[in-house]
Amino acid sequence: MKKSTSLSVLMLVLLAIGASHVGWVRRDNGMLLDIDGREIDAAGWTQDQWTRLTRSCQDVQRLEPQSARYQRATSLIAAYSPPQSATVRLAGVWAMDTWALAEAEFPDLLPAVVLMDFSGATPRIVSHAVWSGYTKPWKAAPFIRDYLLRQVPDLPPPLAACFDPQSSSFQ
Repeated sequence: MKKSTSLSVLMLVLLAIGASHVGWVRRDNGMLLDIDGREIDAAGWTQDQWTRLTRSCQDVQRLEPQSARYQRATSLIAAYSPPQSATVRLAGVWAMDTWALAEAEFPDLLPAVVLMDFSGATPRIVSHAVWSGYTKPWKAAPFIRDYLLRQVPDLPPPLAACFDPQSSSFQ
């Protein structure tokens, strides 16, 4: 057998073996890469990497626990659905202009990402823009960013882009 024929046959065999272990699976929210039964959000991973490379977070603040706005965000979330929400622990709070985005964890509730509007006399939670629950098998950051931007078109894109989940719930 000629060397070029052997290489061609070898390439075909390797492609066939690879194809038997790798494929695409359609789910409600899109396509997932399936590698031997393990579903991976390849599109979400790619989108997350692109966002990290292209975003500008200079106008987005990561609030410190001792700041007044951080404390107000904690109070708003704690009072949102008592008694379980009273035990909130914030994994991170990001702010831009009159908006704040908080990642919240609770002992007895699912993790949440909560958007708050500080533009009025009384700050408020934007109730139609609260993400609660896990995102698996989808990559959390792009999934939640897309959700928030669909729910609140006025949300500054840099605030959404600079949200990076901190808690183990979204890893």
